[in-house]
Amino acid sequence: MSINEPQARDLLVPLLLLGAVVSLVSAGLAQGFWLANVHNGLLALAFGGVAAWTLLLRPNHREALLFGAAGVLEGVLFLGRQVAHQAVGDTDTWWGWIGVWPLALVLAVITWAVLCFPEGRFLSARWRWLGIAIMTIAFCCSLLSALWPVEYAAAGIDLPHPFRVGGLGAARDIWNVTAHTAYALFQVAWVVGVTARWRRANGVLRDQLALLGAAVGLTTVALLVGLMVWHSPRLGLVMTPLVPVAAGWIMIRLSLTRVIEKTRASGGLAGLSPRENDVLDLIAQGLSNKAISEQLHLSIKTVEPVVSSIFTKLQLPADATINRRVLAVLALLGD
Repeated sequence: MSINEPQARDLLVPLLLLGAVVSLVSAGLAQGFWLANVHNGLLALAFGGVAAWTLLLRPNHREALLFGAAGVLEGVLFLGRQVAHQAVGDTDTWWGWIGVWPLALVLAVITWAVLCFPEGRFLSARWRWLGIAIMTIAFCCSLLSALWPVEYAAAGIDLPHPFRVGGLGAARDIWNVTAHTAYALFQVAWVVGVTARWRRANGVLRDQLALLGAAVGLTTVALLVGLMVWHSPRLGLVMTPLVPVAAGWIMIRLSLTRVIEKTRASGGLAGLSPRENDVLDLIAQGLSNKAISEQLHLSIKTVEPVVSSIFTKLQLPADATINRRVLAVLALLGD
């Protein structure tokens, strides 16, 4: 089986994912055209389409699964706002609600996808804690938006909120101070995260990150301009589809892993275990044992024996005159 011929069991998840996103967006478009909500439909299709495409070629790919989650959440947001915008009276109150409060969670999932690019793993344990902090902030913002109509005006929803909770004035004050600042910081984290990973990378991975960084930079500038000029994150959100489209092309067409997978599909390196294959992938990206341990969230004492096992299985002798890491990559690419 080649990399472009997935088995039948590998088709289920991408097809279900793509079907869910297309159904949500189609149901939303059936409600009519609303320019202010177009960006959510585009984001749903971009993230969902890239996720399905990547999962077809690389089943269970972690980064693609993050993209898929973002696509489905965006689809739900799009449908909720479409129904609420066309609502007559108060009959679609819950649709308006579901079209507003998940926004912070959507941005947090997208931020995770950027920070974990391209293989779905955080750069280190510290970056994982940053991801947890971002998700916690997003949960608090979403909870605030779910309990009070603090985000309805920005979303263009003119329906009553389904809950009648006291303290609306205080909730609005807190929202105005924290929410849009948090949204901006999320996208600033995209730039910082991609830059940090780029500085520690080389070769193909550095090229991947440079292209993703260009897309992220454009969306971040658009977001900041929108917040400063129009006090709305919409401009940044309209530009955000550039990120999944660029990332999808990078993961499939500009990837050392693609070369590695072709080698394995032809029967090469069959003697290596899954953990050894993961480590060899990272060796091929130029990472040291310490960097590999951080990437895989393992201790260096766990990684070192795996590296030694790879050398043994590839029959690379311990010799001070040769670099076994280079020979291991050559064996991988030239098998």
